[in-house]
Amino acid sequence: MAATLDKYEKQIVLLLQKDGRMSNVEIAKAIGANEGTVRRKLRRLISEGIVKVAGVANPHALGFKAPAIICLKIELDRLEEAVKRLAELPSVRYVALTTGNCDVIIEGLWADNEQLSDFLLNQLCKVPGVKDIQTSLLLRIVKQSYDWGLPEKADEAKNPAS
Repeated sequence: MAATLDKYEKQIVLLLQKDGRMSNVEIAKAIGANEGTVRRKLRRLISEGIVKVAGVANPHALGFKAPAIICLKIELDRLEEAVKRLAELPSVRYVALTTGNCDVIIEGLWADNEQLSDFLLNQLCKVPGVKDIQTSLLLRIVKQSYDWGLPEKADEAKNPAS
């Protein structure tokens, strides 16, 4: 269920998507609020897990030579157990339930093919319910964006003043 955000919180999210290093004072000036209001609203957004401010690095530039996206087919009666275990694996940084050709997509970072191979053969195969594994190495990241904006509801798109 989507969180309810007021107009200031929406503006804070949009600004941080563009520049996560923006100070509370700069945000306050941009949205026409005082710094205390921004600080309080940002604290709520972070504590409720709506926003996470982080530095996002290019894995290749950091020396990860084998970042990969892995598509998994999972026995459906073991799906919840499997995704919980996948999320606990230290090299896995993203886990999502999906539709289409696979049930779950994970993304992970490995220093080299040897580490990736060890993960596939000695860790992933021990996750309960995994039936099929399709691995795709990320050869080069062309675009990595977190400037998503906010979704518009149909009634907001027709009546943007609300």
